[in-house]
Amino acid sequence: MPNQENYAQTIAKEARRPVTIVDAERGKVVALPEGWSLRTDSSIEALEDHPYRKKGTVRFKVWESFVEYVNRHKQPETVIYAKVDKDESDMPLTVTAVFNDHQSKDNIPAQAGWQDFRAILAPEASHEWRTWTTHSGRQMSQFEFAQFVDDNIKDISSGQEGYPTGTEMLQMALAFEISQDKRIKSAIRIQSGGTNIEYVEDDDASTVAHMRAFDKFMLGIPVFWRGQAYAVEAKLRYRVREGKLTLWYDLVRVDVVVDDAVEQVLEAVGAGTESSILYGEIIK
Repeated sequence: MPNQENYAQTIAKEARRPVTIVDAERGKVVALPEGWSLRTDSSIEALEDHPYRKKGTVRFKVWESFVEYVNRHKQPETVIYAKVDKDESDMPLTVTAVFNDHQSKDNIPAQAGWQDFRAILAPEASHEWRTWTTHSGRQMSQFEFAQFVDDNIKDISSGQEGYPTGTEMLQMALAFEISQDKRIKSAIRIQSGGTNIEYVEDDDASTVAHMRAFDKFMLGIPVFWRGQAYAVEAKLRYRVREGKLTLWYDLVRVDVVVDDAVEQVLEAVGAGTESSILYGEIIK
């Protein structure tokens, strides 16, 4: 009896084999004996010289490179999606080209796509845009404001009527810094767009220093890295508290500037790829 049981166990072990549970047109479902493993097409694909199909995701920062890549790989089923998020100041736009998207009714018969071969355009905010938007509304001391203007003087647009040049802004900022030990006597608006501020020495009220200050200035900065520059107006603000002067600026309607920059990129992508763009995103 013990030998017969051993024989039965050996036969059962050696005779194990996969059992087909479902045999359909698209494939099979197989039950494997304990200890067995199944090799699929994906494991065989790794041994081939080339993959069975295109897949993967490529990211771009400028629309020109994105358009070139899309034109290399686009198919009739390719769809381009655009996601706009104005609250995301560093990256308000994401454009995704899905090369193997689901086929439309124009394809007969229409087929589903894997949606896993993509190109993404995510233009980053320029250094200038991040710098000026980050500091907008941030109050600075006289010295900090003068230093900030000096560090970013190239971004201040010049030559427009009613707005100071970068040099004039720096001179004004330096004058503010030099006058920090004085108290403000008066601020009178002048026709040319600036303000005359009179400083009085604390120990000599008869000594008055005149300085011309501008209440607005114009920037010429791009929204996106390597993008076109936009004219952005900034309002100069100041506050005197306990004899100390605090300066800052507020950018005017940056949302409108971002809207136009996004629209320009989308128009360039649509024209370059000869494709319509859908506002949306694929969620998986």
